[in-house]
Amino acid sequence: MSDRLAPGIARSAIGALIIAEMTSATSATAITYSGHTAILVCHMALLSGHHRRNSAAAIRECFDANADRIEIDVHSLAGDDYAVFHERRLQTETTGEGSIGNTAPDAFRAVRWLDDAGSRPPLLSEVVEMARGCDTELQLDLKDWRLLSRERITPLLQTIAPIHDRVVVSCGQDWNLRRLHEADPSLAIGFDPGHYLDYVIEGSEVFLPRGMGAYGYRDDHPIAVGRTEPTASYLRERMSILALQVPGARELFLDYHMLLQMLDDGFDVVAWLHDRHIQVTAWTVDYRSEASLRILDRLLAVGVDRITTNTIPQWESATAASRLPG
Repeated sequence: MSDRLAPGIARSAIGALIIAEMTSATSATAITYSGHTAILVCHMALLSGHHRRNSAAAIRECFDANADRIEIDVHSLAGDDYAVFHERRLQTETTGEGSIGNTAPDAFRAVRWLDDAGSRPPLLSEVVEMARGCDTELQLDLKDWRLLSRERITPLLQTIAPIHDRVVVSCGQDWNLRRLHEADPSLAIGFDPGHYLDYVIEGSEVFLPRGMGAYGYRDDHPIAVGRTEPTASYLRERMSILALQVPGARELFLDYHMLLQMLDDGFDVVAWLHDRHIQVTAWTVDYRSEASLRILDRLLAVGVDRITTNTIPQWESATAASRLPG
């Protein structure tokens, strides 16, 4: 197997059985545990883990399996299409070179994976064509940091038009979400506030927010300079400010570490968002051991709507095993 596979993919008979069940025409990627249910989102279109992340093969597998939602990374190109690609420079994973945002669609079609000369990253238009005739929601995690011009927004809206009602565009760049909402108020958008409020650093050399605030969260806002209120009051105020940054957001994407810490600090962020008719997706929650079930239990118990994960087979195996008698 390639090193592109998700870590620890189940190879057992029960794992194979679960994959078979999930790829039937009537199944979906919902998970129930301790009496609570949420949707599992295929992160970078990973379902079985047998295919490269964000690849056409992985995306097709999700569509064939009738997955409720898949998430893929997209970036604008210098033309009338978008690339399904996570990195900002082509040479990180492909035979191409340079900034992906300066690459024309035809040039992007010509690149190949560095470790697989027989295939390439897909274009968004190709994914939309694959999505015709299925019910799977498509979450487009927008990687552009540049201010999206009308010339870059229009190709996105035109490309997704055939499946518009099944698309949600997510990102942490609130400036681009506001521009998308202005261009198409009916487009579902979701905000990840991690550039402004966070609890852990993911290991990147460049991270935001830069500083640790007085309440124990990474936060560069002036309200976090000194501790003047109970932590729960501070969190409530910060979420109010963040919600105003993207008033059209129908969904918030929260790092599950931060979400759990907010609960520990006495602020039920899920209930707060639900009261404002905003859904909640926790990311990226992978099954690693039996202790992961305790995390899942807490997230489901507070009513998280979706959980983004790389390890759907392991979750299905673990929760199925927990229901076995004895």
